[in-house]
Amino acid sequence: MSRVLKSVLWLMVVASSLLAVACSSSSVQLDGTDEEQEYDALQRKGEWEQIVNKSQQKPLQSAACQKVVRLAQYRLDLAGHSALKECLADSRDVLTSPLAALMMSDVYMQLGMVNMAQRAAFEAMVKMGPETDNGRALRRLTETAVITKQYDLALKYISLLEDNPTHRDWARSMRQVIAHPTPEYDKLQRSYEATEDQFFM
Repeated sequence: MSRVLKSVLWLMVVASSLLAVACSSSSVQLDGTDEEQEYDALQRKGEWEQIVNKSQQKPLQSAACQKVVRLAQYRLDLAGHSALKECLADSRDVLTSPLAALMMSDVYMQLGMVNMAQRAAFEAMVKMGPETDNGRALRRLTETAVITKQYDLALKYISLLEDNPTHRDWARSMRQVIAHPTPEYDKLQRSYEATEDQFFM
């Protein structure tokens, strides 16, 4: 197995664990369809089999949900690299709502596509507007800034999150990660530096 592929696979494993932690944050309702809310919740919990089974019961209306289903199929070895790559090729048109953008940010993050995850999270923030609780997007932007070693930017996001009681403890823990990188983030940083941010699985 090549060094690059090993790095990507490791990024996928750790990104999945980060996603599971993020799922424990507040369940603020974002602008999205009922279908997107259901599939988003399942994706964040890693319920891949349930996602696939649910998709077989009723045709999907949301393009973001279709991407999540393809990721679930890939996770379960029901779809190969080429099928997943083809499915993600037109992802720019999927960011139709804040929730859809966050769903795609999660998909990208799990595939080790850190820059794309960052862009989708930023798109979600733009769509939310200043009056919406954008903690989930800010947490993702904090993670990607830490992974890409943009520490000044990460600290700005952390300061914003610390003002929100819901995200304060998590933000403070990330401040400590910047001061004293954990083995988890140290490996993520080295893996990110060893890969290109494009779909190469």
